[in-house]
Amino acid sequence: MCCTCECCAQRYLVVILGFIGLLLSVGFRADFSLVMTHVAKTNLSSNDTNDFFISCPIYGSSEDWQVDWTQKLVQLFHTAYFAGSLVTQVPGGILAARFPPKRVCGVMILISSVLFTLLPWLAKKHWGYVMAIRALQGLVEGGSVPALAGVISAWAPKPERTRLLTIAYAGAYISPAVGFLAAGFSTCLLSWFSVFYICGGLGIIWSLVWLLVVYETPDTCPYLSQRERNTFAVHGVRVRAGNRNLAGNIPWRSMLTSLPVLAVFVGAFCRNWIFSMLITQQPQYFKDAFKMSTAQIGLWSSLPPLLMTISVICCGNLFDHLLTKGYIGRTLGRKLAQTIGFGSEGICILCLYFAEDYITAIILLCVGVGLSGFAMSGYQVNPLDLTPQYAALVTGIGRVGTIGGILSTMVAAELVDHTRQRWKELWLSAGIIHITGVILYDIFASGHLQPWDPSYADHADLIINRNNDRRPQQGQHHPQRPVAQEYDPLLAPVDGDRGEGFWERSLEDSLHLG
Repeated sequence: MCCTCECCAQRYLVVILGFIGLLLSVGFRADFSLVMTHVAKTNLSSNDTNDFFISCPIYGSSEDWQVDWTQKLVQLFHTAYFAGSLVTQVPGGILAARFPPKRVCGVMILISSVLFTLLPWLAKKHWGYVMAIRALQGLVEGGSVPALAGVISAWAPKPERTRLLTIAYAGAYISPAVGFLAAGFSTCLLSWFSVFYICGGLGIIWSLVWLLVVYETPDTCPYLSQRERNTFAVHGVRVRAGNRNLAGNIPWRSMLTSLPVLAVFVGAFCRNWIFSMLITQQPQYFKDAFKMSTAQIGLWSSLPPLLMTISVICCGNLFDHLLTKGYIGRTLGRKLAQTIGFGSEGICILCLYFAEDYITAIILLCVGVGLSGFAMSGYQVNPLDLTPQYAALVTGIGRVGTIGGILSTMVAAELVDHTRQRWKELWLSAGIIHITGVILYDIFASGHLQPWDPSYADHADLIINRNNDRRPQQGQHHPQRPVAQEYDPLLAPVDGDRGEGFWERSLEDSLHLG
């Protein structure tokens, strides 16, 4: 079933499928958002032609649909999704510790895909069905990302950790680009409901492939090449598949009082505040402020997430290289990525307050959202540094920051009244929140394995043994602080953290016996 040649490593298959899964499931939000911008009668505009597109041919036909839904009601649909997602973030991580995370991820996206295909049929009956389906989709999708993190944690060798996880997560960030384009053109050229069947059907197919092809850990996969087995033997992380004992020994108190885990939550809160606005509010912003058509909104809204996806992948490779070569330490690397990414995005979002035409707005969004890809090598990868075994659970705790998406859609529902000035106020508040989040992350974040992770004792013994191996023989000169003078890339996730003056000491220094 699987390729066994050296160029077809199984970990790449897992990552690519993870990329596609997030592309589809997160893309449901963009699809729904743009369709709602089209069907709500309050969004009808007399200016529905432009320099790029002719008027949508389905307008006024049997394939079109217009309904008397207010903008506030549409915002509540988005809020229902994020509220549902918030409820299952931590339970999703617990499920991934109790049951195989592969199954948790696949089943959740399967259920969401089925619900998405039912949405247009139920929408014509009553808006309450739309509210219920969006809440249910949030519930089942809420645990999919933590579960995926658990799968990638087992399949990512230490030198490739940032690269592989950012590639998988890049699916979530390119999804608005694909979703806006697909929804914009299918709604304009086919029918208002076509995108629900197309994307929902693809999600069902993906779920079945994922459940059949992916294995929980490299140890359980019979298709590994000898080269890949050697890679995991040297660089692999010891991660056990979900089971009852693992779920029953979760160090809740240590985990919930950990400042580095709090930093991950802060990063996720700010990300969700902005990301939910870009997916759910950006189409409405272009419609209200610049009177753009559905097709044009779909095109221009796809550019920022496309640029961000490119930077996510490139920056993942860059930071893996810098960390493996020892040019920067893991803690400093995570904070540097976060500062460049979210700091730049926060400034650009603030500058949207002064944008008076859609070209300026698009340029600011492209620059800010594009550079935000750096931050995915910060807070998003961080749980794998802190606790490989409980990466899914810490990711779930961090993703309680989905409350940022809930709050941003609620604020939008209250503030936005179809005027450009109201939108300026919304972007201003979002930029301030984003920059504040960067400062808090830089204070509390860490790139070190935490003492409450089950593998911490093994890493500590490894460092102690390495120190003992370096002790000089009788008659030899004993160099001062021999460990601190040498950097070992193989142990980069554990020690060797250069730049340790950046608010904390390394694990190796704390265990140094010299």
